[in-house]
Amino acid sequence: MKEAVSLSEEALVLDLPPLPEEVFADLLAFGGLGEEEKRAMRLEAERLLEGAAAFVARVYDHLSRHPGTARALGWEGRAPEEELYTRRAFFSAWLARTIGVDTSKEFAREVYRAGLWHGGLGPKAAYIPPEYVGLSFAEVGRYVAERVRDVRPWLVYLAAQEEVMRKGFDAALALREGEGTVRFQALGLAQPALPRPLALGAGSVGEALFKVFAVNPGLRDLALEALPAEEEVGLWLSPKTFYRLRPRWAVLLNGRDVRYLEGLATSLSEGDLLTLLPPGR
Repeated sequence: MKEAVSLSEEALVLDLPPLPEEVFADLLAFGGLGEEEKRAMRLEAERLLEGAAAFVARVYDHLSRHPGTARALGWEGRAPEEELYTRRAFFSAWLARTIGVDTSKEFAREVYRAGLWHGGLGPKAAYIPPEYVGLSFAEVGRYVAERVRDVRPWLVYLAAQEEVMRKGFDAALALREGEGTVRFQALGLAQPALPRPLALGAGSVGEALFKVFAVNPGLRDLALEALPAEEEVGLWLSPKTFYRLRPRWAVLLNGRDVRYLEGLATSLSEGDLLTLLPPGR
């Protein structure tokens, strides 16, 4: 690998997965969804909005009755009306943004967060099987197909969303895999992005940081800075982005700066505490 910087000089350099918005943009470009296609899709918004409320009600009526989703959400017997209303409201907001063909960074991260929640990182720690999520996207696709002239760009758009959501789901599952359970907390300036300690499975500091920053893009924004590099792909050099801690930020293992231990290779034991410490703490 030929790099624009010498990574050997860096104490904590992470090779992280692409951000949700990067994945989303790449998939939309691969599917050929350009500005002209998006403008044409938005002209169909009125037609799609006409039956949207009834569609949302039908979807959640089905979910509340289906044994698998009812069991996952703790709705066996009777779905709590307040929770059902909240979930319908969330789904309605997502559907409205989808009908408006939202391709923003914020929306990509919301879709990714939904994947994290389906993977058990939501308030109820509910695990929603990915096949149920895929079939729900298929139902949305069918709803759209019945009302638009050209469904192809909509299917590209929905497929890109589903893939972003799946990556969030996979990151949530990976968080719990590992040799031992450790805790990760953020203090000071970083705490709003991670207000509560996070439990995860990891055998090293590098594995733990990879998982934490994968499930929390907002924390990556605060604590890390991009480190441009290049890698060899066949006969060509391709741009590559690594990440490192911003100046004067630190990661502590049980109170000790990992840069004075073995850096990312520092081993972790059951019950260890990692702390992300911003400047001025």
